[in-house]
Amino acid sequence: MGQSLRHRVLTELFVLGVLTIVFLVVFPVRAIYIDVLLALFALCLIASNARFTRNYVWAQFPPEEDLGTRVRRSYLLAAAATIPVILAFVAIGLALGYRESGWDGAWARLLNYHLPVAFALYLPWALLQQFLFQFYLLGRLLTLFPAAISVVTTGMAYSFVHLPDIGVTLAAAAAGIFWTFLYRRYRVLLPLGLSHALLGSTFYYWVYGQDLFMVWKEVLQ
Repeated sequence: MGQSLRHRVLTELFVLGVLTIVFLVVFPVRAIYIDVLLALFALCLIASNARFTRNYVWAQFPPEEDLGTRVRRSYLLAAAATIPVILAFVAIGLALGYRESGWDGAWARLLNYHLPVAFALYLPWALLQQFLFQFYLLGRLLTLFPAAISVVTTGMAYSFVHLPDIGVTLAAAAAGIFWTFLYRRYRVLLPLGLSHALLGSTFYYWVYGQDLFMVWKEVLQ
C-alpha cells in the first residue's frame, strides 16, 4: 500500500498544482464569489474522498495523545498566539483611525457593529479553508516529504490564494504555517477556524479599515 499510496498522492498533488497555477494566472484579480465557488467545488471533491484521507493518509500518522488532551492544548496554543495579534490590531486600528479622524474616527473604526456579523459569516469560510489545506493537503504532503517541509509548504500554499494583495498574503503565510503546525500536532480544526475568523475579520476592519459585511452585501446584490 505504501508505494501505491505515494503514487496516488503524487498524482493528485500534481494535477492540483497545475490547476491552481492556471487558475491564479487566468484570474489574478477576481471577485469574492469566484473564490467561494471554487472552494465549494473543491470541498465537494475532497469530501467525497474524505474517508480515504482519514483511513489511509492520516492513518499513517496516529496522534500521540488522547482526543481530550489534543483539543485542550490546541485551543490553548491557538488562543496564546491569536490574542496578542488581535491586541496589536487594536493598537494599529486606534492609531490609524485617530490619524484619519481623531478619537471619533479611532473608536468608529474599532467598534464597527458589523464586525461580529462579519466574524459569524467568516467562520464557516475559515473552517472550509482549514479543511482544504490542513486536512487534505497537509496529510498528502506528509506522505511525500519531511514534516517541516510539509508544514511550511502547506502554509505558503494557503497564503498564495490571497494574491495579489501582498499585505494579506504575507500575513496569511505566517498564520498559515502556525495553523498547519497546530493541525499536524493536534488534529483539531475548530480552534484553527476560530483563530482564522478572528484574525481575518479584525485585520480587515481594524488594520485595513474595510467593512467586510458591506463588501459581501454588495457582492450578493
